[in-house]
Amino acid sequence: MAKKWSKVGPVKGRGGKQIGTRLRNNSTDKERVPLNPHGKYGKATVELQQGVRMTNEGEIKRNKKGEPLTLTKEQRAYRAGYRSAVIDQTKAYKAKH
Repeated sequence: MAKKWSKVGPVKGRGGKQIGTRLRNNSTDKERVPLNPHGKYGKATVELQQGVRMTNEGEIKRNKKGEPLTLTKEQRAYRAGYRSAVIDQTKAYKAKH
């Protein structure tokens, strides 16, 4: 049985660092971009700055009317908590090494 998903290539961020890998479904030809932790951190940062939800490719998510989807209080809190947890982990790693 063949693999359902195959790697198409890396996804690079603004600084040229890899933030994820583009995957293609072999049967439907749909593509997905699962983000690595660096990409997820960057996405959370942009969403908090702009106040809107984004796709992993960096496009703004929209409702059926075409209006941008804004972040709820819970979504804003989750993203802020994720960012602070990553910063804490980075500080602990740097202190240890």
